[in-house]
Amino acid sequence: MPLGASNGARRTDATDCAGFLIDPVSAMQQLDLASIWEKAVALFQQRRFGDAEALCAQLIQHAPDQPMAYTMLSRTCHAAGLTREATHNAYQAATRALNAPAAEILEIVHVLVDVGEHHLAYATLGLVDPEHPANADLRIELGRLYSTLEDQPRALRCLQLARANGFDTPSVAHMQGTVQGFIGPIDASVAALEEAVAGAPHYGHAHWSCAQFGRKEGAPERIARMREVLKAPDLSNDDLTYLHYGLFKELDTLGRTDEAWASLMAGAQARRGVTDHDPARETAAIDALIAATSGRFLDACGDVPRDVTPVFVVGMPRTGTTLLERILGNHPQIKTCGELNDFRQQMQWVNNQRLSLTLDPDIGKYVARLDPTLLGRRYLAKTEWVADGRAFYVDKHPMNFQWCGAILKALPHAKIIHLRRHPLDSCFSNLKELFAHKYYPYSYALDELATHYRNYARLMRHWHAIAPGRILDVRYEYLASQPDIEARRVQAYLGLPHVEGVTNILANKSVTTTASTLQLRQPIHTRNVGGWRRYATGMAPVQALLSDLVRAYEAETAEADELPLAAAGGA
Repeated sequence: MPLGASNGARRTDATDCAGFLIDPVSAMQQLDLASIWEKAVALFQQRRFGDAEALCAQLIQHAPDQPMAYTMLSRTCHAAGLTREATHNAYQAATRALNAPAAEILEIVHVLVDVGEHHLAYATLGLVDPEHPANADLRIELGRLYSTLEDQPRALRCLQLARANGFDTPSVAHMQGTVQGFIGPIDASVAALEEAVAGAPHYGHAHWSCAQFGRKEGAPERIARMREVLKAPDLSNDDLTYLHYGLFKELDTLGRTDEAWASLMAGAQARRGVTDHDPARETAAIDALIAATSGRFLDACGDVPRDVTPVFVVGMPRTGTTLLERILGNHPQIKTCGELNDFRQQMQWVNNQRLSLTLDPDIGKYVARLDPTLLGRRYLAKTEWVADGRAFYVDKHPMNFQWCGAILKALPHAKIIHLRRHPLDSCFSNLKELFAHKYYPYSYALDELATHYRNYARLMRHWHAIAPGRILDVRYEYLASQPDIEARRVQAYLGLPHVEGVTNILANKSVTTTASTLQLRQPIHTRNVGGWRRYATGMAPVQALLSDLVRAYEAETAEADELPLAAAGGA
């Protein structure tokens, strides 16, 4: 019997009042608990967190085995930035989830995800049986959560069940097509996405998803239908943005670069209009981070176990980090784990203070007061399950480049591999990617993109200065053109024996959910090297703002190219 089968017949409706009527107390007490819960929910929705917290304490006093008061407490603490208390209450809710209604279990999983407890979230989600008819109306959310927790096959099964049982809207078809695209076959993904477009012709996100496959066949028809939709007077900003980025992708595939650039700029302008980003604030934050981690920052490091070694692959997004991860994953002693958020999450736990997605000028003080031993031990404990018994495991979150100093202080034995790419290719690869809301907000305006690249580059120079020899630079251009040589360099840096054939990325069948998922179904190639040059006129402002960094990178490349081939990838 599946783990969650005993919960299959249990559902939550208005009369359940989040489980509080199930408590074996008198009818009057039941009504009181239900009333208290309803008031707590209302106060939470009004953001009166202190008052909601007081009512949750009453509920816990009278019904200590019910999980939902702990769930609300976790959300309250999370909203207040108190990471430790939020995590504690999410854990308390999870320990009481076994006999909870299925809908409540999903709420518990949500708070576990919010506080970064993904392993426990996955185990808790397993308490709900998606096959049970009583859970039919939960299958879409089950699919969404399984996808978030990187179990794409199970996510796909939940969505297929939902559609087969009448929950078949264009948004669900789009979700299925997206998940199907992660695991294949591509034809099934395309079919589901086309169903989404057919069911909701103005659904910009679905049009964008259809464009991502880079198919020349049918591209003119897809371009025409997107342009027709753009004539509608009532498009949302999201639909407008996705349609323009979709047009860029289709036009770029056909080599119609002038039209493609115009669409890209229109999409970027639409997204920038609803995106909060302050480049001056970012620059001040990098200044503060560098100031706080200079000098003898790495003199006193964490005392942590060294039986397994985390490998951090960092850099700007879309610069080859996923390609390198696929190569590393072919080595028998290395487990790849995707883009983990655990280091950042454990920084928040150690300081009991949430971090904003973008750095602020207080980040220097934040990093300076981290307890390196506690941080290192918690990171290793929270990621132990993903290592799967291997000697090395890869944490490939590009934005960990911000935390290289903290990583080396908390985990002195950790390895950091930094992907470098030509400044203009790096910027163009970010510019043309439509990221999820609030992520990489610098990427929608040319001047802000250039500022971010400069901040990133000088921060990486700082990490090299305070930790000479500790971080291995790998250039994307060399990884693409001479992958076997670069793979040998990387294996030597890790202290691992060289294994032949690791660069055959088609042999790596693990699922990736990054923007590179489609490219990784092809052998390694150099077609994207110098891709920015097709849009040199449009990229001219970025080139001017980064002219010194461009010259330096190209000079380094020319110097390295004069070396013997085996040394050309130099650190």
